[in-house]
Amino acid sequence: MIGLKWWQGRWGESYFWQDSLWFGLGVIVGVWLLFLDRLVYVYMYPEEQLSQQVIYWWKQKKYWQSLALLDARRSEQNRLMLRSALFMGIWVLLALFSLTSSLSFFGRGVVMGMMWHSLCDAWRLQRLNKQRLNQRLFWQIKREVSEEEKVGFLVVVSLIFGLLSWWM
Repeated sequence: MIGLKWWQGRWGESYFWQDSLWFGLGVIVGVWLLFLDRLVYVYMYPEEQLSQQVIYWWKQKKYWQSLALLDARRSEQNRLMLRSALFMGIWVLLALFSLTSSLSFFGRGVVMGMMWHSLCDAWRLQRLNKQRLNQRLFWQIKREVSEEEKVGFLVVVSLIFGLLSWWM
């Protein structure tokens, strides 16, 4: 869905391949950029056991081991800023700005890649562990969000994402 630029009839134009390459690279960077949220979490909540272990390995200059630990125990990090409903709302504004004001295909790809990663995580949690989705996505809201509200929110954000992906 991301970058379906061939629908715009640009196959014959020479800059199509260069634009697509930059857009694709931006998507990859956007997907990986969300992983940085896990590192920020370590320093926001240093009292947690996982954070202490990651900081220990980092100080020992065993960077790959600390990143592997973060990935293996990713289910323990619930209050990630870039995977919250608030971020998804802010993302809509970022995507509109990127679409209307930026000529950079790389920047557009980064914005779309970030949301693609967030939506994939959210829908996976919706299917596998609905309570965890509430903890992960709606932790900033001080009430229990109903099942209909969760699904409705994800459907709306997914539709906006699909529309903006097609428009880009």
